[in-house]
Amino acid sequence: MTTVATSNYGSTWTFNGAVVGPCVVQDFPEISTGKIETTNHAGGGVSEFIPSGVVTLGEITMSVIAQAGILTTLKAALANKTIAPNIIGNAVETFTFNGFIMSVKPESADATSPDANKYTVVVAATGALT
Repeated sequence: MTTVATSNYGSTWTFNGAVVGPCVVQDFPEISTGKIETTNHAGGGVSEFIPSGVVTLGEITMSVIAQAGILTTLKAALANKTIAPNIIGNAVETFTFNGFIMSVKPESADATSPDANKYTVVVAATGALT
């Protein structure tokens, strides 16, 4: 039986309806809920909790391949505080959510890809995955 490994290489990022380009997702969002303490004196001396019912999405960190015009587009979205639909998809999984760009950091080419400059982009998700 053949085992096929999957990776997040080959993902494509779409922001506000425009394809930004190929990316590598370095950190997928954590999907979590909070807890509410319900401990009372009748609880026998132990802490008790229930789920808050509020689902929170974490941040997404991506390495985006530098292409002409992308940095200008990302900086404009960052400056305009744009909250927009995001789609990050590959052959395995697609994340669709509203979010905004928290940071853009140009990175130098390195030994693994000496001909490609990249941007490290952090997107904060708001709302729910759809």
